[in-house]
Amino acid sequence: MWNVTAVHNEITFRSLENFIPKNTIQHAYKNDILDSPSFAQAGSFFPDWGYNCLGNNQQSEDAHWPSFIKEAVNYIRDTYPVEQFHTSQHVKGLISFVFAIMSHGVADVKWHSLNGLSDYFISAMANVDFHENYQEAHTAADAGAEFTLRHSNKLSYLNETWQVPIRDLVEIYRRLYATKPYFGRRVPLQSHIQYCMAAAFAASKVDIEFGQFMFGYYGSKSPFLTEEMYDYHKGGVEDLSGSVSDCYTELIQAFENGATHTWPDALCSDYFYADTTSQSSSCSHPYPASPSLDSIHQQYDPVTGVLTITGPSKEKADDSQEQDSLSPEVVVVTPHNQEKPTRQMPFGQLYSAASNPFIKKCLSLAHQDDFSSMTLTLPMTSSRVGHQVVSGDFNGNRRTDIAISAPYHLDDKTHQQTGAVFILDSAANMIPNKQPDTHFNYDIRNLSQIALQGTVHHGRFGWSMVAIDMNQDGIDDLAVSTPFGDQGGKIDVFFGQAHLGLSKQPMIRIGFPSYQSLPGTIFAAVDINSDGYDDLAVGCPLCSIQGYPQVGVVHIFNSFCEHCEIPTFSQPDISIQNPSKSAYDRFGESILLIKDTLLIGAPGYSIEGKQRVGRVYAFDRMTEKLRWTMTGTKEFQQFGRVLVADNNNDIVAISSPSEETTFGLKSYWQAGTVRVYDWNRMQFHSEVDVTDVDLERGMMSMIKGRTNAGHLGQSLSVFGDNDDNGIWIGEPMSEQENGRVYRWSFDHTIECINNNRAVLARFGSQIGPLGTDAICITSQRYGQNAR
Repeated sequence: MWNVTAVHNEITFRSLENFIPKNTIQHAYKNDILDSPSFAQAGSFFPDWGYNCLGNNQQSEDAHWPSFIKEAVNYIRDTYPVEQFHTSQHVKGLISFVFAIMSHGVADVKWHSLNGLSDYFISAMANVDFHENYQEAHTAADAGAEFTLRHSNKLSYLNETWQVPIRDLVEIYRRLYATKPYFGRRVPLQSHIQYCMAAAFAASKVDIEFGQFMFGYYGSKSPFLTEEMYDYHKGGVEDLSGSVSDCYTELIQAFENGATHTWPDALCSDYFYADTTSQSSSCSHPYPASPSLDSIHQQYDPVTGVLTITGPSKEKADDSQEQDSLSPEVVVVTPHNQEKPTRQMPFGQLYSAASNPFIKKCLSLAHQDDFSSMTLTLPMTSSRVGHQVVSGDFNGNRRTDIAISAPYHLDDKTHQQTGAVFILDSAANMIPNKQPDTHFNYDIRNLSQIALQGTVHHGRFGWSMVAIDMNQDGIDDLAVSTPFGDQGGKIDVFFGQAHLGLSKQPMIRIGFPSYQSLPGTIFAAVDINSDGYDDLAVGCPLCSIQGYPQVGVVHIFNSFCEHCEIPTFSQPDISIQNPSKSAYDRFGESILLIKDTLLIGAPGYSIEGKQRVGRVYAFDRMTEKLRWTMTGTKEFQQFGRVLVADNNNDIVAISSPSEETTFGLKSYWQAGTVRVYDWNRMQFHSEVDVTDVDLERGMMSMIKGRTNAGHLGQSLSVFGDNDDNGIWIGEPMSEQENGRVYRWSFDHTIECINNNRAVLARFGSQIGPLGTDAICITSQRYGQNAR
């Protein structure tokens, strides 16, 4: 087993970025932590110090909880003058160490679904990828998260030195174990803490050396781990960092005024409390037995009682697995006993592409004269600019505007992480004329005409968006979701206005009663009632149904006439339930209306013995009756994750971005596949029973990824006119998570584009059309992991 030093340090690091001090006292504490990285990084690991090490399991467990943290606060206040809190290097380091312990403890409760929390990270991971085996998921999550993080992040902020205030820690234990709930427990020896912390430090260096091999071992076991480690709303890295950040203010108050013990002792939230009746850890993170300490240097200062541990500085080795970061291949499917395609596809050219799909290497945005480009970004590393990008005409000037969301954006006024959406008027006109080898970078705030701000802390305003004429006045409106938060989620609709653009305040707010949640994470504009105007379809794949988590549902809210009274929208006009009613199906993850059929994807759908094969449901547009289904065949395939159709509704593309692909004897895990179907041959009509049609029914071709964990097809966008039709395909985790995008022209060839300026940026996370001659491609992690 491996330790998790990097994960906890990443959470501490991000939480400090998110913490905006409101006064000089808070500024002082934040600066002290930033100035004491060797203490803070050792403290981020410390609660795990004694697991499977010299019989200190219980001592390690106790260090996770508020009682230990509060005792540490009071010990520091009783031992060191307040005047030294921000002047003495030792005291500043000790205080930083305690803040990092808090970070570890708060994160562990959510990560492991403890203290009554349900459906949090490891619990959900067990249910979707490990046949409900929590222990297997626990092992894979704790070790796998470490290597997944190291694969996707340079972690250049990690120190080569730890400083551990051993003498102070022993005294904190002595005080804690003198109190009634803990009375009689053994105070750990200084020598034990020294050995175990040194062993953990040495193990972290082993992680760096072997991480290149272990990412594939753990990542291939769990798409949930590789896809959702950062963004899962219950215990992902962003959620954990936000919870830790929220706790800083209360812990600062404790250092300023003293900490009061209660029972059960709680801190910052109702879930972070200790239960001393538990004598064994439910969240241990052991490290390799008897790691070699020969390569590290230890120095103990008898004056301060601080142990300094230093290791040799080593460059991270290249990930040998990324030698398999190859271009995808196109496979043409010859129809068997089916009608001829209604639209002729250039099979000969596709066969040529299959044998040699890319005559030239990937085009780079940095060195191409064939197109001009600009990059929009923010100086805040975790804002997630471009999580969603939609285009529309919000001011009626017949030019394409774009809305770009940043769901982790911090509000400058409230200092809360509420999210924001930036509106750029006539965005395509902002792209500079073609200039050889020239690229422009802009702060998106300086180019946006309007910035819509969320109002719910950690609500992730802008997580999903769609342009839709909700009030039928001929001008596009913008629907924006805030899927998370204490109130269970909401949807805001901002009206477009002639010559003015979007309203600054929402004109419609859709929210259900408090006993119903609406974490709408997927939007689509569909004319469900055939009145000539699109209606708002809200996919809620995370919605629980009758107590079963993440069954999923799709709600539809009808648009209304321009001069009609605005409806209350307290309930949807139509609700389409998951026919399977199974937990973790995530029904509603994708929505597509094509002619008279509504397609809804449930990529989490499982069949006996195979998890998350995925399924697409086909409903009659008017009657909502289920017509047929199409189901994946491979474990972790997630068939139906993304659905798109061409402008003529003749061709449908369906992605399964975590599908394993095979070429000869070589397999690529989570490489991804995109299947292209002839819609007229794909349909199935039966007056009697719902039929699960074959996966190859109507399929004309498919493009298969050849990069481990590349996730080909995570994003799709169609393009087309009378001269050229095709599809843009994102492969954001290829090229060591730099990412690539492919332009597949059905009548010509496939072109590959990458952006080698942005390291670990996941170029191709989202793709959105910007008129007829421009495309908007998102690098969701731009700047975050290059640090």
